[in-house]
Amino acid sequence: MNKNPVFLLLTSISLLVAAPVFGDMAGRVSHERIYRLGVGISGEIHSIPHRQGDRVEQGTVLLKLEDAHLSAAVKAAESGLESAEARLEQADRAYDRDVELYDEGSLSLSELEESESTRRERVHAVDLRAAMLALRKHELESSRITAPEAGVLLDSSASRGERVVPEADPAAQILFGAGVKVLEIPLGGQDGPMPVSGETVRLTDMSGNTADAMVRRVEVRAMSGALRLYLDNPDQLPDYGTVVTISR
Repeated sequence: MNKNPVFLLLTSISLLVAAPVFGDMAGRVSHERIYRLGVGISGEIHSIPHRQGDRVEQGTVLLKLEDAHLSAAVKAAESGLESAEARLEQADRAYDRDVELYDEGSLSLSELEESESTRRERVHAVDLRAAMLALRKHELESSRITAPEAGVLLDSSASRGERVVPEADPAAQILFGAGVKVLEIPLGGQDGPMPVSGETVRLTDMSGNTADAMVRRVEVRAMSGALRLYLDNPDQLPDYGTVVTISR
């Protein structure tokens, strides 16, 4: 166990708006970028390979639906496209040959036009098969949630075997954080002046343990009504959602 605990993990976001117990104001640990991720199609959850707090690289699968039927549909569409392309290749060769025969006077115009019509039909068939393959691949991709960038799995609102529907509330099954940890302070309802860049502040958990940190940058988040503090050592901050108080 850490001999010098600095923070007590408090995951209740509702504590963010509680009156500060220590110091001047309360803040909540967040990340530079928060993603609420959901699947794009309905289905039963097959697996959630990673646990809360795991750090993963971009493209890592975070959640996967049962997809055996989707994978089979992709293979069938690939096979259909290959067959259509083979038939088009045959039609291309036949048309090229018929053009030569027509130029030699050995083929009538109507026969050449029929050959050209067959080729156009084969081109259309390839286009349809290619569109079908793209759709099937999209469905397969939509059955998985992948990390949009390197970051940390913050939370999952679903479990294996559960059936999810994209239109249902909540539509997101994964909460994902990326970038450095930051402190977010509500702009309203705080006592005292807000911290400024270059200032050293004291961070206190709800048990009274403290740690000093220098504010590297201050950013106003008007849309969310919060002030964001970037610290000189963000790794010292606890997990996402932890409430701390900030004092001078």
